[in-house]
Amino acid sequence: MDLKIADETDRQNWDAIVERSSNATLFHTWSWLKLMEKYSIMHNTGVGTQVKFYPLFLMEKDRHVGIYPLFFFKKLISRATYSPPPNMEILYLGPLFPDMETMKEEKKQVFLIEVQKEIDRFTKEDLKSTYIQVNAPPGLKDCRSFKWGGYSVIPRYTYEIDLNKGKEIVWDEFSSRLKQDIKQVKKKGYSVEIGTRKDCEFVYDLLKQRNRINAKKDYILEIFDTFSPQNLKIFILKSENKNISGIVFISYKKKGWLWIGNPRFPYNGPSPNTLMFWEAINYAIDNGFEKIEIMGADDFSSFPFKRKFNGKIIPYFQMKWFSPSFKVLSLIYHSLIKKNNNQLDV
Repeated sequence: MDLKIADETDRQNWDAIVERSSNATLFHTWSWLKLMEKYSIMHNTGVGTQVKFYPLFLMEKDRHVGIYPLFFFKKLISRATYSPPPNMEILYLGPLFPDMETMKEEKKQVFLIEVQKEIDRFTKEDLKSTYIQVNAPPGLKDCRSFKWGGYSVIPRYTYEIDLNKGKEIVWDEFSSRLKQDIKQVKKKGYSVEIGTRKDCEFVYDLLKQRNRINAKKDYILEIFDTFSPQNLKIFILKSENKNISGIVFISYKKKGWLWIGNPRFPYNGPSPNTLMFWEAINYAIDNGFEKIEIMGADDFSSFPFKRKFNGKIIPYFQMKWFSPSFKVLSLIYHSLIKKNNNQLDV
């Protein structure tokens, strides 16, 4: 197996592999990856460090057998490789293997080991990374090759609702309390509309006020400009014709994701955001989507709200590797400065 670094001329081939992969996301598309490269900056002692994007093709002879997007940061005392890069509001990215499902189990396991050997050679020897973090997308269930390569393997979780059951069954499977809440919210005069670019900015500003977003506004707005309206919609919750809340809905192939948004606000009684979620689910069903993901099931603070929608818990895996010297430095660093997230910035 060989690696090839893609460039702009490979854009069509890259997106074709994404299209063929069953667990692909909009985040894997060339357009989104290039926006992450554009806006990924890490700060070290007040100085911004720009990312280097490595879009890797996995090759067997002349055949593309996978893609592996990596983002490399060279900083003061570390050389860090990520997939996805931090502060892009992306839970997972990692590799895609379009032919994985058709492989025999034995071949699949050997294939993943070969992939890991090549990626480790590139990241540890060519890039000389001292820290590597890969959040693989849901569907990549066998992460033993990472474990055998010295990575810690951490389970993460997200929510997914099967929409093939139809609107009536999806609704019936909600708790009776949630159904009552949605009906009460409607009676109070709340409504949900598809929003504009200005509404996208409104959602961002609410999240920023509540310290619930790390990405830059320009990044979010350029995501809107690039993917709306075909792959991105803004659902805006209104009361008396005034914006109250909102969420960004993205889609790829036959799946939707409730991405960023859902900011809290003062209210009496049932949460009006329940109506916003239900209308987004309605939209997905009406437009032929097979699944919708309510992203992120790890945060306990959002658990009381998100669990109400009866989504299935879907695991994905986060892999971390430290070089021996960097492990010592990171332990010292974290003993001095308590971090509030899962990323390292040293």
